[in-house]
Amino acid sequence: MLTLKSGETATLSGTYVEVGHGGGEVKRAQRVEVKQGEKLPELKPYTVTIEHKGKKKTRNRQHRWQLVK
Repeated sequence: MLTLKSGETATLSGTYVEVGHGGGEVKRAQRVEVKQGEKLPELKPYTVTIEHKGKKKTRNRQHRWQLVK
């Protein structure tokens, strides 16, 4: 599957759906129709806190766009 970051230029025309950082499904995902050569809309970054063996780490993540049709 073709996955692009927000703000990148679409290499193919079609419907793009918002997916997670690793390509997984997102609740209430956005869908957009984009033509070849147009820029994909920006998606807001978010922060994830991970706790492992009593230590907390924060990571910045951002959803991506995936071509579905």
